[in-house]
Amino acid sequence: MSPARAVTAVLLAGLGASSLSACAGSPTAGMCVDWVWFDTPADAAADADAIVRGAVTGRASSMSLYGQEVTVWQVEVAEWQKGEGDPQIDVVSVPATCESGAPYPDGDPMAADGDVLLLLRADGPRWQTLTPYQGVLPATPGGALPTEWP
Repeated sequence: MSPARAVTAVLLAGLGASSLSACAGSPTAGMCVDWVWFDTPADAAADADAIVRGAVTGRASSMSLYGQEVTVWQVEVAEWQKGEGDPQIDVVSVPATCESGAPYPDGDPMAADGDVLLLLRADGPRWQTLTPYQGVLPATPGGALPTEWP
């Protein structure tokens, strides 16, 4: 390898290492979560720890999750379709972390009017939406899970 090429290779390696070090940091300082995408609501329901039909009654609090300030919502549960729990629960609306406008680029899906179906994952003692994109569905008449995503 010529001396000029060797110097160029060293400079490029150093530039790459410094670029990567800028991405490193504590895992709580702005993580990018690559959420799973479910083909159908039934696929998501199979992966969920709980499915509830109910109404979002208001904001309970906020918390930090994956480096984002997210909202915790109060939910009045009309029916536990999978799992079991209290008639009122708090649900963390998980953030879309890899997009501009995070935590909720298209608005918080939990800020919903009317009855909803929530696909939930247990996170210790609290509930959270399965994903930022596929955790909240408008409730259908009779509360059945829809066959496709709205």
